[in-house]
Amino acid sequence: MRYKRFAALSLAALLGAMGVVPAFGAEIPQKDEVVYVNLTPEGETGTLYVVNNYDLETEAAITDYGDYRSVRNLTTTQELTRNGDAISFTAPAGKFYYQGELDPSRTADLPWTVAVKYFLDGKETPGEELAGKSGRLEMQAALRQNPDADPVYRDNYALQVTLQLDTETCKNIQAEGATQADVGQLKQLSYIILPGKEKDFSVTADVANFEMNGMAINGIPLVLDIDDPDTKELKDQIYDLQDGAAQLDDGALALEDGVSQLEEGAEDLRDGAESLRDGACELNSSLQAMGKGLGSLSPILLGAVENAAKDGYISKEQAAAAKAMFDGLPLLLEGAGELAAGADALACGTEDLYDGVLKLKDGVTELSDGTLQLRDQSSDIDTQVDDKVDEMLDEYRSQEFTPVSFVSSKNTNITAVQFVIKTGDIKLPDVEPAPVEEPGDGTFWERVRDLLPSREK
Repeated sequence: MRYKRFAALSLAALLGAMGVVPAFGAEIPQKDEVVYVNLTPEGETGTLYVVNNYDLETEAAITDYGDYRSVRNLTTTQELTRNGDAISFTAPAGKFYYQGELDPSRTADLPWTVAVKYFLDGKETPGEELAGKSGRLEMQAALRQNPDADPVYRDNYALQVTLQLDTETCKNIQAEGATQADVGQLKQLSYIILPGKEKDFSVTADVANFEMNGMAINGIPLVLDIDDPDTKELKDQIYDLQDGAAQLDDGALALEDGVSQLEEGAEDLRDGAESLRDGACELNSSLQAMGKGLGSLSPILLGAVENAAKDGYISKEQAAAAKAMFDGLPLLLEGAGELAAGADALACGTEDLYDGVLKLKDGVTELSDGTLQLRDQSSDIDTQVDDKVDEMLDEYRSQEFTPVSFVSSKNTNITAVQFVIKTGDIKLPDVEPAPVEEPGDGTFWERVRDLLPSREK
């Protein structure tokens, strides 16, 4: 029993010496971080400050973490205690702020990189050399994702880029893609870069005695409350498309059936034409053979017919008919040849017709397959449209995520992190006015003389 009491007293004494009072069960106070980054006019490494913000209901003893080069209390006169990367203090109820300066090397951990180039009359010129210059100015800015940074910022933070130009010294300002607004005599150019995106932009102007405040880049979580669009009209058109696709498919099927019947008819026609050609050729061959035989016998036969007519064996009309038959034999043979040639041409034509019908059938079959595919794919196109709209809007809708401390992974009480990045100003140095000489302690007449206008020319 005495041992336990001694151990408890020793622990209490140790904690008291360390300035730490345990609060078992107490919640860790939440805080916001605002990371201020000051870069050169070209966007190169500058200074990094973090303002830590607490909103406390009651006074609280807090230990925060950060590998700061220096820290400063922005709310009270209390000194902040540093022990390695631990910063301890007692904060009163209400708002409490303290600032920590990070090493410039931490610029490499920023979620985005900034690069700006300046061209005066076409010649690349360092930003610090542009103050007071005149000519045609072009600024080329490139904002890129930093692949080495924590992806939680790249995936959930949007960038708002703001640039202000004095319209008294900057004329003919051109900035494609910028949202432009007049703020007094300043022309304000704004760009929005969505999470996961990058952007290049260019600003040109005719400048005289040029000066400019640095470009402001704010990195904040994207908060967009986008309602689902009304797709009723689109859906009605989709339903018409579905009906049209079904009718087109039915028509293609009917056409396919008709072409199949046409193919059968063309095949029958082709077969008939081939039979006709074969018969005509056979007839022509027979007639030509018969004609050749009759041609050699025709003088004898005609003579016999004439004798038979004289002898009264046949009538004169029969003799005339027989003579007409022999006279028409060449025409018969010629006609048989033409019939055979025509039948052959008909057979060739029906063959071509049949081949054409086969090609037509192939095309109609392909058309039918296509209309069937269209019908199948359009059957749920209304659902596909809804899914695609949701997919597109999800890219811009606010997504729930857990903020992560930029300063230290030991800080698990983060409610918000914001980045305020600024490129260097391009300004002429301030010129202090020449000191005014005070009147001396001369004689009374010397002081009077000093008050009178000088007569010297």
